[in-house]
Amino acid sequence: MAPPTEIELSRRGNITIAYTEIIRSLTSCQATDMKRMLWLPFLLMDLAGTGHAQKSEICLFQQQKLMWKNIGEKAVLNCSINSRCSAGDLEFEWFVVKKDSHTRLMQTPGYNIDKNLLHIKSVNGNDTGLYLCAAKEAKCCQPFVGNGTLLVVGGRPKVMLWRILVWVLFTLLAIYSLALVTLIIVRKNSLRKKTQFRDVLQELHSRSMVSKRKQSTRGNGSQVGVVSGNGNISTDDIYQN
Repeated sequence: MAPPTEIELSRRGNITIAYTEIIRSLTSCQATDMKRMLWLPFLLMDLAGTGHAQKSEICLFQQQKLMWKNIGEKAVLNCSINSRCSAGDLEFEWFVVKKDSHTRLMQTPGYNIDKNLLHIKSVNGNDTGLYLCAAKEAKCCQPFVGNGTLLVVGGRPKVMLWRILVWVLFTLLAIYSLALVTLIIVRKNSLRKKTQFRDVLQELHSRSMVSKRKQSTRGNGSQVGVVSGNGNISTDDIYQN
């Protein structure tokens, strides 16, 4: 089986150069969980966009674009052939593309090639790279080349559950405190308005009572004066008589 052309492998190798730098930063000891979380979405979007509308990549595809493994773990990479493209028996080969090189993988104690499956017995830091599978009919045609699976050997970015819970509880506590303060302020304003309204009513009532008393006093004084006047006239008349 003829391997993929140098141009084809080099094109994919150029794609992985930026990935390799990112992977180094992600798997380094200095890499923080937050840094990994920030880089990972962009890495996945770039991997999702590396496909081309070529027959080889439509016929042969690798569903898992990104695989995280810790040192010493086993890795199994898979590629599939589209049913409308497969014809006859296919021969599979695997290649790994790194920053400065691309290598055809051979059957070794560490690498077990089982047709469309690649088994890596125990991964280490040097296994980080873009793994491509190629398939070809035994007697003709150019090989199909997959879109690749990026294997990253190192710690997967971890999101601590307790940190999330702490932040959620802190947010809920802040919302509760804000609502409580708002309720206290609104209630105080309402009580203040009620108190002011009650004071106004009391003041109006007091003024009304004072006004009524004054009017009552004036009325009584007028009646007394009239009665006194009438009494004087009667007395004079009596004396005159």
